[in-house]
Parts: sequence; structure tokens; C-alpha cells
Amino acid sequence: MRRSGIAFGGVCAVTTVLSPLAAVAQEGGVLLTFGIENRLEVIRNEALSVPADGTDVANATFLSFGLRSETALDRLAFFASGAAIVENAAGDSGTELDFGRATVALDYRREVPSALLELNASLRNDDVGSFEDLAAADESGTQTDYGLAARLEIGRTSTVGLALGLEYEATDYQDVSDPDLVDTTEARADAAVILRFSEVATGRLGLRYSEREEETAGATVTRTLVSYAGLDYSVSERLDLSAEVGYAEIETEDFGLVERVTGPDLRLGATYDMPVGTLSALLRVTTDEDDDRRETFEIGRDMETPRDTISARLGVTRADTTGTDLVGSLLWDRDLPDGSLGLELAHRVSFDDDDGEIGTSIVSVTWLKNINEVSSISLDVAYEQSDSDVETIQQVSFGAGYSQQLTQDWNLDTGVEYRVRDDADGRARSPGVFVALSREFQVRP
Repeated sequence: MRRSGIAFGGVCAVTTVLSPLAAVAQEGGVLLTFGIENRLEVIRNEALSVPADGTDVANATFLSFGLRSETALDRLAFFASGAAIVENAAGDSGTELDFGRATVALDYRREVPSALLELNASLRNDDVGSFEDLAAADESGTQTDYGLAARLEIGRTSTVGLALGLEYEATDYQDVSDPDLVDTTEARADAAVILRFSEVATGRLGLRYSEREEETAGATVTRTLVSYAGLDYSVSERLDLSAEVGYAEIETEDFGLVERVTGPDLRLGATYDMPVGTLSALLRVTTDEDDDRRETFEIGRDMETPRDTISARLGVTRADTTGTDLVGSLLWDRDLPDGSLGLELAHRVSFDDDDGEIGTSIVSVTWLKNINEVSSISLDVAYEQSDSDVETIQQVSFGAGYSQQLTQDWNLDTGVEYRVRDDADGRARSPGVFVALSREFQVRP
């Protein structure tokens, strides 16, 4: 059963477990957290179809487990959750039992003065529409994302050091309605020699390699090799400069035909410490297989005060195939005397061989008010628009929720949502309601 971004679907159980784990991060030792949540959802036209589907009713029981261990040298964090779902979906015959909405995350870090080791693993399984992709929000089917990553740094206290990294990511689709949603895998590796010239200057020489496979009709394979040299330099206590100059070689194989693209991979940046926060500038020149060379220049401002946290970016991007566009983002969170207020504004540009240039704009507002020590209400409003050569997609989402702490361990959450989507198929509406009862407890062995 699909849930929109503001329907709180399944996220309640995840957030409930992760928050206390973070809160005790500095206490050391081992902390085990167990959680259970039973959630009833009723959503009409959940897939935002035109014409509209019927009403879906689902009862999901989530079980979650979290572990965090911290010593002077290493940190380990593990989280896993999944749900048993009893669902009566629109258009299906009878009631079905399924197991899904799985989430797994593992992070391990061991650090000594001269070396650093990081290991990460993740998995997420859910309906296609629950992932953050506006174009696929009205699609049916199941998506599974999983990945592994490892990073090693040695010689951190020496004049010459070495950094190595490996990553593997995959996306699998099952029973999807859109034939353009194809399974993909991507493997990445990087190696760099770190040269510490002085306390204020550090250089690096390295290689980055990636191989992406897409199960399209032509079995598309994209291989990218970037060789680079970089330098970080502290001009003063407040001003830092960085530069990285590289050369990219991209080879794309489709239907047995090979196409090669070569070009620069350049990064020039500056960061200046202000009385409150930082001011930054970044110039990026990249080469890829879709729009050849792209140049992007951004100015950023980050600041944090007792009440506000602000991160802003504004810039311009230009590509050989699409011309020049404005890009930017604004994230603003304010602590209120009895709650919080959040604002997000963003506009980004990308390119796809099938859809051409894609411009995505987002506006969202979140508001939380604490009624008293045990209850709160929340409102979420979001507007998203995606413009491409193929179609224009607009989606408005509204959500309202109420949370009540019944006892020290038990919580009640309930809410409503309403979504409206306009695309090439027409206008679709989807109202929904949910109620959830959850409990968590912690154990220190």
C-alpha cells in the first residue's frame, strides 16, 4: 500500500526508535531499543490514478529493533524494522496478508589517530510511490533499494596517507506498471594518496571509477573513470580554499554499440567563517553521458542561532544541451516557544535521454505545536512541480496529525491527508486517514 511523503506511513516506527538512540550516543555502552506499532490506514485512490481507483484498507503491524554501542575507539549502530500487512486493496479480490515495508541500516566506525575504518549497509523495501520520485508517485509495484560501503584511511598522522573506498548500490522493481522502471546496479571504487605539505596545505592524487548497469532492452552499461589532483589550503583562520582538477572518461554501451565521452571534472571552492555561520562559493564543471559538460556556480550561506537553523544556496547552471537555468534551495527551521516551524524551497535541474531537461521545484511548510506535555498537533503542506519535454507534473499534498502520549511507553498518533496531482493523464485526488498505536522500551545489557 502506497503512502505519500506526509502520510507518516511507517516512518513513525522508524523515528520513534532512532531518536532515543541518538539521545544516548554520548552515554557509551550498549543500548537496545525495541518498538512495536499497529497502524490502520484507509486511503482512496492511493495510486493517484485517472480514472480513480477505489478505497484501500490496510492494517500494518511494525516490529523494530535498534542497537547502539560506543567505546573510546569505535561506534556501532544498527536498526531494522518490518511490517506484517493485512490489506484489502481496491480492485483485488478478498483480503491479503503480506510482509514488507522493511528498513535495515548498519553503521560502524573505528577511529584511531593514524587510521579510520567505516562500514555501512542499508536496505529499504516499499511501494514505488513511497520513494521520493515525483514522476513515479502514481506508479504501482514494489521497489527495493540496498547498498554496501566501506572506507579506509591510513597514515592520517603521517606526511603521506592513503584513502580507499568501495560502494555498491542496487535498485530492484517487482510488478511495476511503468516499463521505464528497470533494475539497476552500480559499483564504485576510489583511491587517493594524501600529501600533507604543511599544517595549512594538503594535496591529493586519486582515481574514481564507477560501473552502472541498467536492465533496459539494450542492457545499458556506463563506465566512468575520473583521474584528479586536489589541494586544500587555509589562507587564514577564517578563509579556506579548495581546488580539484580532474579528467573524466565515460563509456556507454547500449545494444552492443559503444559511445565515449571525455571532458573536464573541476571543483573550485571557498569557505569563509562569519560571526554567525559560514559563507561559501562553489564552481563545478562536470562531464556525463547525458548532457556532456555542465557548469554550475553556487553561493551558500549556513547559520545557526538559538532559534533558527538556515541553509541557503543560490546559483546558476549551464549545460551544452539545455542552456542556462537558475538553481537553489532554502532550508529554514525555527524553534517556537511551543513547537517548531520548517520551510523548504528548492529548484534543481537534471537531464535524461528519454525526458530531456527536467526542472523540479519544491515548496513545503511544516508546523508543530505542543498542546501540553503529552500531546501535540502538526500540519504539513507541500507543492511539487516537475517540468520536462514529455509532460508537466504538479502535486499538492496536505497533512494534519495529532499525537498523544498515553503512558510513559505508549503513544497514539492519528492524522488525515489529501493529495491532488495533475499530469498528462489528468487530475487525480486521494484522501486518506490513519490511526496508530505504538510502544517502545530500552534495555542496557
